[in-house]
Amino acid sequence: MRIARGLVSDVFSLGTSQVVAVLGQLVGVRLLTEVLSPAVFGEASLLLGVAALATSTLINPTLQTLLRHYPAYVTSGNPSFVEDVAAKNIWRTAKVALPISLPLLVTAVLFHWITLVDVLLISALVGVDGLRMFQTTILNATSQHGRYGAWQVGEAWGRPLVAYLAVMIGGVRTETVLAAFVVTSAALYAVLGRSTPAPEAGVPPDGARESELLQNFRTYARPLIPLGVIGWISGMADRYMIGGLLSAKDVGTYVAVYGLASRPMLMLSNIVETAIRPAYYSAVAHKSPTSKRYLGVWLLTAVTGAAAMCLIFSFYHQHVSQLLLGQEFREASHLMPWIAVGYGVLALSHISTRICYAHDATRSVLATEAAGACFAVVVGFPLIYLFGLQGAAVAVPIYFGIQLFVSAYLARRSLQDT
Repeated sequence: MRIARGLVSDVFSLGTSQVVAVLGQLVGVRLLTEVLSPAVFGEASLLLGVAALATSTLINPTLQTLLRHYPAYVTSGNPSFVEDVAAKNIWRTAKVALPISLPLLVTAVLFHWITLVDVLLISALVGVDGLRMFQTTILNATSQHGRYGAWQVGEAWGRPLVAYLAVMIGGVRTETVLAAFVVTSAALYAVLGRSTPAPEAGVPPDGARESELLQNFRTYARPLIPLGVIGWISGMADRYMIGGLLSAKDVGTYVAVYGLASRPMLMLSNIVETAIRPAYYSAVAHKSPTSKRYLGVWLLTAVTGAAAMCLIFSFYHQHVSQLLLGQEFREASHLMPWIAVGYGVLALSHISTRICYAHDATRSVLATEAAGACFAVVVGFPLIYLFGLQGAAVAVPIYFGIQLFVSAYLARRSLQDT
């Protein structure tokens, strides 16, 4: 109870910003589904998925390493050192990835899968999203929850509102939506990125210490690099399979319903994780017994929240769709309960995964995510082929359930090995 009371202020601050952010996302879904056809909405979602794949592959592994090492360097009074090393590692990864990605993009343009304008917009979106992710990771690691929340709220409300206005002025086009997202995120970074407090001045590191930490970054992050592709498969492959087996219109309908059913659980999961994760990582780093108490609060909150969300969507999915979706998207509201159950299970899986991160068991994280991705295709493809959108929704709790089982087993093993 003492641990839980100590987290109340953080949870309240994060909860307020998350609720406001999710309201912005829900309002944005309503606005965009009013002005966009399901086909255009689906095409935009598929291209945004490509940008998400790039950021999660190039940037997220380093940011996970930054979260892991940051507490020790804050304690020693030199957080700027670890930040500089993280930035250098991201830049090195980008230089390695560029020669690989260019031929793929050229091929996609030549086969008319995407246009050159789409490539430029996706590249710009990856750039601004990467800058935002780096800054918000530091805010999270230093528990600057107010500024972190303000950035989330700005993205959640700004992107769909600017896209809505751009479509009303410039017409219903996928490129218009992507350009609006880029402009919004760049503007927010220009304001909030520069207003982030400068890191504390520490003792200038010598070359040997920097090389050692950079090697630690690479060792920790290397098993996480495939997680970009793996996470993309488990979280987004269903919409690409729907696009291939069904149509872009079905993709748009599914993505709209999927977003509404998954966001509340993601919101709750993010609130609790952002509040508890820094304290939990610090407790593990200092070998404190309070780490188990943090896990207990985390698990209890996730289970309670997941049960509540699943009940709401089971009984009120039609009301939710009438309130938050355009007319053309409401026919698939019956898919929401299945998706909500899947994301409740995924929230529990994230706790097990964080245990592995905290104990440097990144190979276990890779195995967990790989299992989820594998079964997302193995289970999802035949169900989509046989039952369409209903099959896609039913597959979600199945493959996330398998992922939870694997993550719990590997987390327990990582605890026993330390």
